[in-house]
Amino acid sequence: MSSKLKLACIWMAAMIVVVSCLLSGENLSEEEKLQTAVAQTIEAQEDEEDDGEDDQIPTITTSPTNTPEEPPVDPDPCNDAYFISETVEDGTDFDPNENFTKTWRMRNDGTCTWNTNYKLVFADGDQMSGPSNKNLTQSVAPGEQVDISVDLKAPGSEGTYKGFWKVADDEGQYFVHNIWVEIEVIESAPPPTKADLVITEFTLIPAIPTEDISMHTRVKVKNQGGTDAGTFKVEWYGLETFTNPSCDWNVGAGLQAGDSVLLECDYIFVSDYAQTLTTIVYADVDDAVDESNEGNNSASISSFGVHSS
Repeated sequence: MSSKLKLACIWMAAMIVVVSCLLSGENLSEEEKLQTAVAQTIEAQEDEEDDGEDDQIPTITTSPTNTPEEPPVDPDPCNDAYFISETVEDGTDFDPNENFTKTWRMRNDGTCTWNTNYKLVFADGDQMSGPSNKNLTQSVAPGEQVDISVDLKAPGSEGTYKGFWKVADDEGQYFVHNIWVEIEVIESAPPPTKADLVITEFTLIPAIPTEDISMHTRVKVKNQGGTDAGTFKVEWYGLETFTNPSCDWNVGAGLQAGDSVLLECDYIFVSDYAQTLTTIVYADVDDAVDESNEGNNSASISSFGVHSS
């Protein structure tokens, strides 16, 4: 309503009130009549103003914008891995240009089987003469363990070197993102005056065998001493509690300083064992070689066991 129209309505209401008062207040004095008319006029004006307040434009509230929901997390992913152990601990010392093998032991914690199209892929850092990628050598069913190994070579200069690797599925999707190898390359110290045998590789294929099914063992022994090692014997015990070795080798030709020998065998476990045990290999079990360090002649793998068939 416009202000002019409001004033006109108020004036007309006041006149009506005044006339009504004159007609109905015959017994009042002139002064009382005038006071009554003024009071009623003010009341009418206030009522009009109150009515105006109801004419305010209503507030429009918009409905909230639809927010997309976060995709649900799959509680049972197809590809998932659990790290068990590794060889070549961070900061291991190597001579310039020395060859070595890095192994990560993992468990398949997903719902899909890792087939031989799954692969280890170099991601970043120092590649150390390793391949760009390497396929798995066996299928790994959910719940099984596997050793994923890569052959590397220490760079030719002193320093710290670190390379990062990933694991991809058969469609090229990465599901293991943060594994690495970190080494120290040091200048060779004067060679010791004695031989020194050390186990540089201990690999089981598969990592967790099954009873009554043949599995394969690889053991590499290096003479890192300064003189040749004569004949010595190597023994592998499928379980460290076994009385007799599961495989043994006689290195009859000995091992020259700086050289390595790769020993392999096949073996069948006739019983299943819980994956809480240890398998172990010993070099120079008869102490036939006079070594500068007699305390580094063994290697072991924990969390080992045998599946039931």
